[in-house]
Amino acid sequence: MTPELQKFQTKLLEKLSNLLTNCEFIQTYCFDQKHFTRNRKLPFQTVVLIVLQLLKSSVKTELKSFYKAVFRVDEVVNWVTDGAFCMAWQKIKHQVFIVLYNFIVRSFYAHVGGNRWFHYRLLSVDGSELNLPSSKELIAKFGHHHTNSIGTKVPQARVSFLCDVLNYITVDAQIESFRCGEQQMFGSHLDFIGKEDLLTADANYGHFRILKAITKRMAGYCIRMSHCSDFIKGFLASGQKDDVVEWKPSPKTIENCKKHKTDPSPFKARLVRIDLSENETEVLALSLLDQDKYGYDSIKGFYDKRWGVEEEIKKFMQRLMVEFLSSVKENGVLQDFYANIFMLNLVSFLAEPTKEQIYKSSGNNRYRQQINWTSALGDVRKRGVLLFLRCVNKIDSIIKSMRESFMVNTEAVKPGRKFPRDKRKKGSRQKAFINYKTAW
Repeated sequence: MTPELQKFQTKLLEKLSNLLTNCEFIQTYCFDQKHFTRNRKLPFQTVVLIVLQLLKSSVKTELKSFYKAVFRVDEVVNWVTDGAFCMAWQKIKHQVFIVLYNFIVRSFYAHVGGNRWFHYRLLSVDGSELNLPSSKELIAKFGHHHTNSIGTKVPQARVSFLCDVLNYITVDAQIESFRCGEQQMFGSHLDFIGKEDLLTADANYGHFRILKAITKRMAGYCIRMSHCSDFIKGFLASGQKDDVVEWKPSPKTIENCKKHKTDPSPFKARLVRIDLSENETEVLALSLLDQDKYGYDSIKGFYDKRWGVEEEIKKFMQRLMVEFLSSVKENGVLQDFYANIFMLNLVSFLAEPTKEQIYKSSGNNRYRQQINWTSALGDVRKRGVLLFLRCVNKIDSIIKSMRESFMVNTEAVKPGRKFPRDKRKKGSRQKAFINYKTAW
């Protein structure tokens, strides 16, 4: 790690800490301006930091863990009651955690930059479902997906992630009712896509109006296409592997574009055919029309990086065990959701300088090494609050110790691994958390 980058990381954490004690900021993100105005055992900063610690066990256990870390005591001390914390907790708007994780994102690109593919920031989008605890408030907000064997209605949310897959940064995250489709949620991600971005996505996003929306943002795309449309069927029938063609929308597509207020005029797209096996072929639609600069082999290799968004979702769902929510209220669920996004981005931000060092230092190994993200998440969760509460010199030493842990705790990168795709309906797939790989 360069001294300049470590100094910047320290300053960033100091700014975040100051933000959480700023009176104007506190009033903005409380439901009442009178909240947190008196001197209490649970000030605004403390409550936010406890939530950022990610509440996975009982509230009482998490409170003891927090105060033990802060005050370095070995004795069991009941500093505050769980009831007092829960009352203070619900005074805070969930938007504060959106502001905090966006602060990390903006700072990362402003001062670190990160890795790029050619000159593009390589983004990927995907969605998943999130099971929620059963309560009237959550059912009213998110609706219920199904009723279990004892008659309890189970609410479910749909989540969508826009990730920088080369730098492991979650640029934007959305949570809505499960009735809201991934394509509809993608509209919210468009505000975070710009001129030097290249978006990759699976066939669920391979629609005329979505490609036009990305183009309108002056961004590029590389999206897998469904074989159902006449446009793709015609390309496959031509026998071409790499061709630039004009996409003329069908009457049904034109009607859909008008419904979503999208320009239905034809546009040119590059189609690339990739034969995965004798029986499986995928077609990619690209905005990169220069076939000399962006050759067939480079396109074939870089689309595989889309898998990075799947890995981020796996960290979120399994490593962070996000479905073990700490609240049955809408505001509490949203706080948990965005606090976990903050944790993902904070770990990526702190781990950025060590990723390349680990890769280079493992050149003589049988397999190249990478950061063990489960270990890294556990390290930052246990010590994260100290990054906001200690003096500058202490923050430096904590970051240094984390870096040393990242360097030691690595895992092998095994290229070429393939697993058969589970083509069953989502409801029939096995729902399991990897118990031995959780982050704590």
